[in-house]
Amino acid sequence: MKPLEGVKIVDFTQAHAGSLATMLLSDFGAEVMKIERPGVGDLARYWAPMKDGNSAYYTYLNRGKKSISVNASSPEGKEIIFGLIKDADVVCENFKYGSMERMGLSYEEIKKVNPEIIYASLNGFGQTGPMKKTIGLDLQLQAMSGLMDRTGFPDGPPTKAGPAMGDQLSGTYLAMAINLALVHKKKTGKGQKIDIAILDCLFSILEAAPMTYCLTGSVPERVGNSYPSISPYDTFRAADGYVSIGISTDRQWQKFCDALGMEDLKQDERYQTNESRGDHYESGLKQAIEKVTSKMSKFEVERKLREARLACGAVCTVKEAMESEQIKARQMLIEIHDKAIGDIVVPGTVIRMSETPGGGTYGAPLLGEHTREYLEKLGYAEEQMQTLAEQGIIEMV
Repeated sequence: MKPLEGVKIVDFTQAHAGSLATMLLSDFGAEVMKIERPGVGDLARYWAPMKDGNSAYYTYLNRGKKSISVNASSPEGKEIIFGLIKDADVVCENFKYGSMERMGLSYEEIKKVNPEIIYASLNGFGQTGPMKKTIGLDLQLQAMSGLMDRTGFPDGPPTKAGPAMGDQLSGTYLAMAINLALVHKKKTGKGQKIDIAILDCLFSILEAAPMTYCLTGSVPERVGNSYPSISPYDTFRAADGYVSIGISTDRQWQKFCDALGMEDLKQDERYQTNESRGDHYESGLKQAIEKVTSKMSKFEVERKLREARLACGAVCTVKEAMESEQIKARQMLIEIHDKAIGDIVVPGTVIRMSETPGGGTYGAPLLGEHTREYLEKLGYAEEQMQTLAEQGIIEMV
């Protein structure tokens, strides 16, 4: 039995962040009823990569969910929504600020239907503050959080993290918040409102930068892949790419030189301590190390340093990471069957639990695939459902 079996979620999320949160909960047994607009569905249904007009992106973020296609803005659609919410534990949404209120689905209105509901909201700036009505996408939010200012090389422009870091991080925080609220509800019988802002989530990972500013009035400049207090701690050129190396003690420095046959560097008085290596790093040490690593393949450097029990990792392409024995051993690639795409490999579940393992086994729903099933549970007759479908209020498969 999965830990969230029996938990019912009415899910208004779309795109990435919110859908990731409910996917994580679905992986661990929650019944996720995804509300999608008739004829359109989730925005992610149109995101590449595509196969035969169907999105693999959507499949990954919505595996294991149920699709109920209903126009929530219409009176008839709202009646269906309230019927689903009456028996639910959680309502989850990631629309622009005020969107749920305009549809008559605010926390206050939903509490009238289900006083114990957990109402989880996620958007760029949250439900409070002067920017709460502002639209924010991942790129802009990375910029505004300070993360871009900390990312990149000192002689280059601020740089975003490659993936949608804000969406991924905030979706994870949202899933955790919902679980915390479920624990509270189990203890007290009371629901509550959850408010997650992507900007907050990105700001939370600046590490020591805010404290450094508070203490000194300034923040060190971007350092690329290096680390000011440890040397060498950086990414170095190899014959076929790059390799990351982290040497944190003077003893490790000696072993590092031995492993790569750098006797001259080992004996050089300028590099005997971590402090002195840092002082001379950009003025010669980095170039001296790269003179050696650039003559080897990245995996050869990795092997030699791993044998010496030193921290090292080749900079892998996505293909190389997918082919990694460690990724395979951790089941971070799983094959699921999707009705629209067929068999497809997607990232697996990160959370490992010995007694209640999670994970998806089947793909995302077709648009409106489960509309009939849930309306039947609410007592709708086939004739009623056909009429609603003809009026464009619902869509059924």
